[in-house]
Amino acid sequence: MRSRMSTRPRGIALVSVLWVLMLLTLMATGLSLNSRSQAQQSRNLTHAAQVRHAADAGLQLALLALAQPQQRQPWLADGSPYLIQLDDIDIQVALFNENGRIDLNAAGPELLDGLLATLDLDDSLRGQLVDAIMDWRDGDEQRRLNGAEADDYLAAGLDYGPANAPFPAVEEVKRVLGMTPEIYRRIKHSLTIRNPRNAIHPLYAPRQVLLALPGTDEATVDQFIEDRRRNHEDGLPPPATDLFPRPFLSGGAPGVNYTIHTEARMNTVYRYHLTASLINRRGQARVEQVTQEFVPLFTEPAD
Repeated sequence: MRSRMSTRPRGIALVSVLWVLMLLTLMATGLSLNSRSQAQQSRNLTHAAQVRHAADAGLQLALLALAQPQQRQPWLADGSPYLIQLDDIDIQVALFNENGRIDLNAAGPELLDGLLATLDLDDSLRGQLVDAIMDWRDGDEQRRLNGAEADDYLAAGLDYGPANAPFPAVEEVKRVLGMTPEIYRRIKHSLTIRNPRNAIHPLYAPRQVLLALPGTDEATVDQFIEDRRRNHEDGLPPPATDLFPRPFLSGGAPGVNYTIHTEARMNTVYRYHLTASLINRRGQARVEQVTQEFVPLFTEPAD
């Protein structure tokens, strides 16, 4: 009897020790997980800062390129991306001379329709979008044949109508009746509001803009772009532009309005994108606006 009573305190003590060991194990595990989480957060912050500074470095390189005399500028401002590798970071830089893009406020229906035709949209949808864009920017409330005025927006369940004024920004075309996010995504880099003419400068026009010109084809455009880039790199005069319809071409000086896109990427969590709008006069660039995007890579936005 005495033996049974003596074993009970030892059993209770053993159970207590086991509970203490379990609690200590849980605490150690929690501390370890928390330490690893903090280390990962620290690495993410470091990588985020690296890609941010890399994107800014790409912007500064583009500004330096534009500061060179026209004939010695290393990059052609036709929207083509240039790749710079900095350790394990890839930096892409693209310069756009705005005279090479289609102006939302000045372009006639031929250029707008030609741009939409590069997406293989059917004739009916193209006609609706072109007329709706024209109705949005004009100063009256008269509906074009396939266009849209206030009643059409109301019938579509929208709480707004056309501005009946020029587009203040390219992004506003997303509000035009019939425009979809996918269509906008695929044409936005060919559009501008800083080329006040119904024409484009062929020496700076992106591929899609050249394809929007009436009567052009892919083989002709691709050969012209190849010749344009090669001649620029070799310091030779630009190729002839008489293969494109003259009424839609502007020539002469390249103009002063530019846009720079830079994006830095690395195989971690983030990418960083900068867009700068600027005026460049005689190599003196004045940045007017810079916008930034900071997105996790796993979302892969389609830009």
